[in-house]
Amino acid sequence: MAKGRISAQELKRDPLMEQYLTTRGWVKDRSRKLLTGLIVVAVISAAVVIYWMISSRRDRSAAEELSQAFKISDAIVANPIPATADIAFATEEEKHRRAAEAFEKAARDYPSYYGDLARYQAAVHQLYFDAAKGEATLKEIAAKDSAVSQQAKLALGEHYEAKGKLDDAVAQYQQLKAKPGEVPPLLIDLNLARVYEVQGKTKEAADLYFNVAKESRSSSMGTIAMTRLTVLDPARVDQLPPPEPTSPLSGLR
Repeated sequence: MAKGRISAQELKRDPLMEQYLTTRGWVKDRSRKLLTGLIVVAVISAAVVIYWMISSRRDRSAAEELSQAFKISDAIVANPIPATADIAFATEEEKHRRAAEAFEKAARDYPSYYGDLARYQAAVHQLYFDAAKGEATLKEIAAKDSAVSQQAKLALGEHYEAKGKLDDAVAQYQQLKAKPGEVPPLLIDLNLARVYEVQGKTKEAADLYFNVAKESRSSSMGTIAMTRLTVLDPARVDQLPPPEPTSPLSGLR
C-alpha cells in the first residue's frame, strides 16, 4: 500500500468516521420525524403570530367602537345643528336612541371586552325613551358582582327618585351604601339625604348633609350639603369645621 494512503478498513475504524456514520444513520432514520417536528414548530409559530395580529386588530376595533359610542353619548343637542359640529342631534330623544344603539352594538360585537359596561351605558340612555327596558337591564347588571354593578345600582336609585318611587330609591341607596364599590360614599349620602328631605325626614336628611359638608366642605358636594343644611338645621352649620385655606399658589399649579 502506498505510503500515506489510509485503507478502507482503517477508515472504518477511525473514531471520527464512525461517529459520522452513526450520526448520518440516526439522522436518516429520523429525518421524517425531524422534518415533521420542524413543520409543527413552524405552524405553531405562525399561529401565534397570526393570533397576535388578529388580537391586536380586535383590541383596536373594540376600543374604536366603544369610543364612537361615547362620542355619540357626549354629542351636543341643538336645532338647527351647527355646521361645525362633528356629531350633533336635533333632539334629546334622537341622541339617546342613537347612543343606546351604539352601546348595544359594542356589547354584542365585543362581549368579552365591554359586555356589562356597554350594556350599562345603553340602559342609562334607554331610560329616556324605553324606561322599562333600561330598568330591567340595570337590575340584571346590579344583581351581578361586576365592575359596573354598583354604578347600575346608583343609576337605579336615581331613576326611582326621578319617578317619585322614593321608598325604592331609599332601598337602592342603602343597599349601595353597604357596598359602595367605586361609587363615592359621600355621593350616596348626598342622594339619600335628598330623598329623605323630600319624604319629610328632616333629621335623617340633616345628619347626612352635615356629614357630607364636614367631610368635603370645599367640594361641590360639600357646598350643596351645606346649603341644604342651612335650610333644614341652620344651627348645625356653626358646628362644621372651617374650610381649608386656599393656597395663593394653588392657581399656578
